[in-house]
Amino acid sequence: MQLLRLKLLNFRQHRNTDLSLGPGLIGIVGPNGAGKSTLLEAVAYALYGVSATRGTRETLRRRRAEARERMEVELTFQFGPHEYRIVRSLTAAELLQDGIVIANSTGAVTDRVTALFRMTRDAFFNTYFTGQKELAVMAAMGPTERGQFLSRLLGYDKLRDAQDLLREQRSALRSELAGLEQGLVDPGALEAELATTTAAVEGARAELNAAHTAERLGAERLAVLHPFWVAAQERRTAWQALDGERRVVEARVAAARVGFQALDRELALALRARERLTAIGTAMAEWNALNAEREVLDRAATAYTARSRSAARRDLALRRAAEIEPQLLVLADRERVTALEAEHTIALGAREAVDRELADRRTRWTQDVQEARTRLEGLRERYRELQEQRAKLEQQGPEGICPTCGRPLGKEYLSLVELLGRQMEEVTTDGNYFRQRVEQLGGRPADVAELDRERERLEQEGRRLTEALGQMRAQRAQRQVLESERTALAAELRRLEEELAGPAAQYDAARHEQARTRLAELEPLRREHDQLTGLAQRAQALVAEAALAEQRASATEAELGALDQRIAALEWDAAAFAGTEISVREAETTLQTARVAVARAAAALEGVERLRESALARQADRAAKAEIARHLGARIGVLEELDSAFSALRTDLNLKMRPELAEHASRLLQDLTSGRYDDLDLNEGYVPVLVEDGEAKPVISGGEEDVVNLALRLAISQMIAERAGQPLSVLILDEIFGSLDEERRGAVLELLRALADRFPQVILITHVEGMQHAFDRVLRVGYDNETGVSTVRDETPEPADVAA
Repeated sequence: MQLLRLKLLNFRQHRNTDLSLGPGLIGIVGPNGAGKSTLLEAVAYALYGVSATRGTRETLRRRRAEARERMEVELTFQFGPHEYRIVRSLTAAELLQDGIVIANSTGAVTDRVTALFRMTRDAFFNTYFTGQKELAVMAAMGPTERGQFLSRLLGYDKLRDAQDLLREQRSALRSELAGLEQGLVDPGALEAELATTTAAVEGARAELNAAHTAERLGAERLAVLHPFWVAAQERRTAWQALDGERRVVEARVAAARVGFQALDRELALALRARERLTAIGTAMAEWNALNAEREVLDRAATAYTARSRSAARRDLALRRAAEIEPQLLVLADRERVTALEAEHTIALGAREAVDRELADRRTRWTQDVQEARTRLEGLRERYRELQEQRAKLEQQGPEGICPTCGRPLGKEYLSLVELLGRQMEEVTTDGNYFRQRVEQLGGRPADVAELDRERERLEQEGRRLTEALGQMRAQRAQRQVLESERTALAAELRRLEEELAGPAAQYDAARHEQARTRLAELEPLRREHDQLTGLAQRAQALVAEAALAEQRASATEAELGALDQRIAALEWDAAAFAGTEISVREAETTLQTARVAVARAAAALEGVERLRESALARQADRAAKAEIARHLGARIGVLEELDSAFSALRTDLNLKMRPELAEHASRLLQDLTSGRYDDLDLNEGYVPVLVEDGEAKPVISGGEEDVVNLALRLAISQMIAERAGQPLSVLILDEIFGSLDEERRGAVLELLRALADRFPQVILITHVEGMQHAFDRVLRVGYDNETGVSTVRDETPEPADVAA
């Protein structure tokens, strides 16, 4: 793995930092609190999210960033043959492999990175990273905790997890085996049950055979009676058919007789109707003449009434037209409405202009107030931070230990206290200015108040014009209705004048009344004449119909006599048929009873056969379960052997872990101390012991402790990377020179250079000056107190041959 590029946007105190990294020994140099370690925290955040940072999600965003500015970290690195780029913000994340997106959510990106490195977050940081005060990572642990810690880092805990899963599976198999064994049935009981069901099957078969015999005898008896029963049914069917036919013919004879009598009566009525028509002939002639005269008088009366109605409508239309004219004089016309609409539009435009100006002025005022309050709050927070830092320094004094690097403050104490004092004075001056600014902006400005009053006046004027315009539009609509009505009245008057312009109709009302009275008197005779006319016209036809009806009645009576002779020849005997039916029904009942007995015996036989099959199935099931139990026992034995093997393997790995770690650390320590210490041993409690000139001695001095811890730390990282199946290509060390003298620092740098084949990229973070010449690249980190922003610039020294 190799880091290629790191870009920070509003992350912690970094507003916009863009670093291009590469192979070699890279030094990140700067004073305490400048933001050096924040760069490594950004790398951790890009890879593993918020859980890999200090604080919470809310503390990651730069404190002085604008509300709309985004927070983002972008990391580009080489891993194997591929180049990866991670872009992570507060709410989103994206992982690209060779320019192609392979994950696009915060959880998915973290999961893919974990799978890519085959390391959890803790394992990764214990491999590639060594942070401040992390050299003595095992110093605060007890002997047992140190072994467990190393075993967990090297992945040996996965064997314990596998062993736990194996034991869970073995326990589940044992429970399953116990359940199977508990459910196995006694084989003797199964044999007794099978014998009982076999005997029941034999008895059921005997009952079924007896039922079949009874069924056969019943079927034979019914077969003997069947021919006699069929003949009796055929004779009954023939008799029923002839009897039905006779009933029909008998009904036709009765109907023919009734029809002939009705025709005879109707013929008598028709002859009497002829005589009556002759008697009322004169009255009908008078009715026809009066009816024609009445129709002429009706038309004259209709014309006279219509002329009177037209005259009345004309008078009414003239009066309504006279009422409309004065109303039209007082109602608004189109010109007045148009003028008022124009005035209303102008008023609305003026008010909208004032609204826009007022909104803009209020927005600027609100923004000024918010900006002043935000700056004031930021300065207060900055003052509290500076005050806490100075109080901590004053409490420690010149002999105190620097909380960042662990060295005594010494002569740097006064300059650092004075620097903090000057920064507090600058913050106080800025805070007084912005406090006054907030107070000035507390009241409403005069131009805003004036715009409010102008807007109120224009709004009242707009309401007045709106009400007047509504009234005038209503008058305009009413005027249109009256004008339409006036036009319609004019057209109606012209039509009525045309109708009344012709001659007046002639109408004799007295003669009209006389004709109606006489027609009413003759109306009963007219109705009688109409009724008798139709009846008299049927007289001739009724004579022929009566003769035909008499012939049909005679033919039907002859047909009835022939049917009576055929019924007598059939010799039908109802009593004999009933006796035969009783015998057949008894035989059928006997046969049905036998069949029911057969069905019951067959069902009983099927039931006991199922019981016997069930007993056989339970025998087979018990044999199968016994075989399964045997296989389960064999699997449990295999799992027990695997459990023992895992325990032995874990013991062997733990025994080899301490000498292997001591061997790696010895080689690194020899390089760090230029051969002074050629061996480093670890006792059973994983406590380091130095070997000098073949003599073992405990680590005593602080310098020796830091060198030993550094060697152990690098050895642990190298072993973790080897267990992960990949070389440890990058190493990041944060403030490891705090208690090392100049000679030890030089030795560490020379060691890291000598290990370039194992660590192609090494990044060191330090506040110690004077080592720039030892780095391949130098990145200077500074902090601007006024803006609160960290800056990074490249101060890589020119090579000597190029400078010459």
